[in-house]
Amino acid sequence: MKYRIPNLVNFDKFVFRIGELSRMTGVSSRQLRYWEQRDYISAITRDDQNKARVYDFHTFIQVSIIKRLQDEGYRLPAAVEKMRSIQKEIALSREFFKAAFDGVEVIDGQLYLNLGYFDKAKTKVLYGRYENGETSYEVRPVNKD
Repeated sequence: MKYRIPNLVNFDKFVFRIGELSRMTGVSSRQLRYWEQRDYISAITRDDQNKARVYDFHTFIQVSIIKRLQDEGYRLPAAVEKMRSIQKEIALSREFFKAAFDGVEVIDGQLYLNLGYFDKAKTKVLYGRYENGETSYEVRPVNKD
């Protein structure tokens, strides 16, 4: 049996005012405004008359990473540079998994992640399994069912 896990959350819809972002990340509103002036982060451009700054989920992640790196001892410019490289790695991982992941399958009563074709001829599939804190992989012939 094979089924896909739907994406139930649209993170693009999450928006936060500066005070909310400050409370969620532990970074003061003053610091957030400074980071914005330095182009480390950016607020969402608004079409309405409201002047309050709002930030998206992507910026929340950026601020969280910068804050954590600063807590680990990085100076602000180095933390921003490291955050930007981490973001590239996260984006690559997300795009790779989105392209490779082909659902969850039950094989012999066990749950497996279908990680896509293993070979160019598309005769074998790579499956991943997670159980008791351990990951394992299996290559199986394509099931014609």
